[in-house]
Amino acid sequence: MSGGKATSAPANAFENYDLRGEAPGARDPRVRFAFEFPELLAAFKLIDAKAMAARKESRRIGILAVFFVLAALMIASAGPVLTGLDHKGHVILGYVSTGAGLIGALLGFLGIHKGSARRKWLRARLQTEVMRLFHFHYMAARLPELASVNGDPVREAAYVVRRLEAFRALQNGPLADPEAELIKIEAREQAFGPDDVEPELSPLGTESPEAVEALVVAWCALRFDWQLSYCDAKLADTGAKGRLSSKQTEQGFAVFAWSCIGLVVALHLFQLFSEAMHIEKVWLEVIVVWTALAALAARALEDGLQPQRDVERYEQYRANILVARERLAGAVTLAGKLEVIRAFERNSLEEMRVFMRTHGRARFLL
Repeated sequence: MSGGKATSAPANAFENYDLRGEAPGARDPRVRFAFEFPELLAAFKLIDAKAMAARKESRRIGILAVFFVLAALMIASAGPVLTGLDHKGHVILGYVSTGAGLIGALLGFLGIHKGSARRKWLRARLQTEVMRLFHFHYMAARLPELASVNGDPVREAAYVVRRLEAFRALQNGPLADPEAELIKIEAREQAFGPDDVEPELSPLGTESPEAVEALVVAWCALRFDWQLSYCDAKLADTGAKGRLSSKQTEQGFAVFAWSCIGLVVALHLFQLFSEAMHIEKVWLEVIVVWTALAALAARALEDGLQPQRDVERYEQYRANILVARERLAGAVTLAGKLEVIRAFERNSLEEMRVFMRTHGRARFLL
């Protein structure tokens, strides 16, 4: 069986091809009803749009918070080179520095409030990811049933109705209060998961081998291949469609940090020859302080964006996908395939919880 065979990756890894069932195998008439879920996709798109808007707002506020505090510190440390200002000028700069610092601190603390844009993003992202997981967890749990339908329209309709009822229960249950689930995840308590919706069905003995083949091939394309393409996009050396990859962001911060260290070393060397070069030491000293503050501000932004942890997480998740794909390719029986598929879905659930905890701890504070 070709359960582990890779198919062509989607052109844009950031599109939700998996929820739209956009894979050749998923269009097979015998299994198409299982991979298409219009009600879930409609709900996902609505909340995903809110999540993306909240994410942009959160990052905008975080960057402004760091910028205002950095400006306050740079103004406050510029005193030695502002000797030409009169007393009134120093007072005005003092007020400007204090005001900028207070605005930055206020924005920073607003970013960790439960009503903040960052928290709204996390709640919406939790809802969308649970929807994605539910779609494939439910399918994995009922895969023997799906492989036994054999094109019977009555049984197809019955499956679709039961799946929709389970999805409505999910919407009216844990998804109705994502904040409570976030708190459980952050506290490492037993949070709700899609596995709780539907018990796993054992092999029935009436499965069609052709239907099993079609289901596994489509599942591999939409789970393994699409998830791999997403990880690869996040770990790429170049971005796509105006997006910086997590690896690019991590490397950018690393380059900036080392540049700041190099500049500080160079400025100290300049100080040794400042008199011969007719350069005022006071300016060199202030620039050294400003460089150190800029490096500190970059570190605050890095702590808010968490690119290093994202890179580590995507590398680990990618390795898990490759191992699972290899195991699925080697599985011969339906029971063996079910074990691999369901284990992967449970691993995906834990990976999502790690994502929530990582960004739940993120702070744009300087």
